[in-house]
Amino acid sequence: MNNYQPDKHFDRVVSVEMFEHMRNWERLLERVQQWLKPEGKLFIHIFTHKKYTYFYEEKDATDWMSKYFFTGGIMPGEDLLHHLDKHMKVEQQWTWSGVHYQKTAEEWLKNMTRRREFILPVLEETYGRKNLKKWWNYWRVFFMACAELWGYNNGEEWRVSHYLLQPANSVEDASKIKV
Repeated sequence: MNNYQPDKHFDRVVSVEMFEHMRNWERLLERVQQWLKPEGKLFIHIFTHKKYTYFYEEKDATDWMSKYFFTGGIMPGEDLLHHLDKHMKVEQQWTWSGVHYQKTAEEWLKNMTRRREFILPVLEETYGRKNLKKWWNYWRVFFMACAELWGYNNGEEWRVSHYLLQPANSVEDASKIKV
């Protein structure tokens, strides 16, 4: 994202589970604003916590999930984007129970087990024969951890949120129009 520079402007930009892997959201929103047409929209699908924003940080050698799955990322609180409104403003927000993602992670885990003979060669090619068993287990535990987190408290703690944003300047410009 640091080097992406399109040669045109867009009506819409859609982000699915990407913002969680970024750290400087204000700068990212500024960049997206530059890519959009003045009336353009940004749709974001992200994981959120109902209340807290926190960084994924690798604290020690046992913290492999932060290191390999959420490297340098952030778990946003549901209201975070409302506070980062210099370049883009939230027009609408929808929040979905984490139970939906819990079920998704559980199905991915079942599918991983069912399709083991197809997945193992991919893992071996990606991580090497020496690390095959470790990465098989990392992925399994990752899916289990996601299912448990998003299912916690009936899916009302960690959730899935959708946001529709528009360039901040279009909001200001619209408010100046006299009817």
